[in-house]
Amino acid sequence: MNKIAELRKEKRMSQIALSLELNLSQKMISAYENGKSEPSIATLKQMADLFKTSVDYIIDYTEVRQPIDKLVQQQLSEDECVLLNGFRRLPAKQQNIAVGVILGLNSAIK
Repeated sequence: MNKIAELRKEKRMSQIALSLELNLSQKMISAYENGKSEPSIATLKQMADLFKTSVDYIIDYTEVRQPIDKLVQQQLSEDECVLLNGFRRLPAKQQNIAVGVILGLNSAIK
């Protein structure tokens, strides 16, 4: 459950702050992060909502960080979902660079 610690730290939360948010003990958060215990489905859903990610990402089932609309996700490959989520996390300037690279590569194909 390394993702829990990673997501918590990204949000600049202590274990105590996360435990208060989820109505759990700090000891339980520590147990999740150290792999000594696993969160319930209900707790995983709370974490996914809090961290704005998917349960699948938290449990390391996918590298797709943010939930993508189910209809859109059905039309995209796993790699495309990972790329889309990575793109969304970039600052605007880097997004523009990424778009330029892709457009340049596409024009080279034609």
